[in-house]
Amino acid sequence: MTGFQVPRRWDPFREIQREVGRLFETLEPLQNWRLHRQFPAINLYDAGDRFILTAELPGMASEDVDVSLTGETLTLRGERKRPEGVSEESYRRQERLFGKWSRTIPLPERVDGSKVAAEFARGVLTVNLPKAEEARPRHIKVTSGS
Repeated sequence: MTGFQVPRRWDPFREIQREVGRLFETLEPLQNWRLHRQFPAINLYDAGDRFILTAELPGMASEDVDVSLTGETLTLRGERKRPEGVSEESYRRQERLFGKWSRTIPLPERVDGSKVAAEFARGVLTVNLPKAEEARPRHIKVTSGS
């Protein structure tokens, strides 16, 4: 048995956010535009005692990336700079996005902000988000009564 888990408090704003996200996913003509404009591409997964977020940031350096945590929301910000000496007019095809960007990711549970760590290697940002103690499942021992 994994222990007793207290259900999270119902948050109507989180539910609205989920439903709006689902609505946009069903609008196929807007789907391509949304995916094209989201930068960077991310993965967020549960690793038991923590969440791990990875973000693809090819061509960027660690000093061009800012990571902040507010409550249950992680924000990534940065700027992908244009190559020096290449003017806007000289492009004949441009598929890579340049300029400032920001991405806000709602986290599924509370994390321990004092233990969050971020690492940048080979164009991939990895953020380790340890779960807050109250969000971790606890095993409760059952004793027999007399």
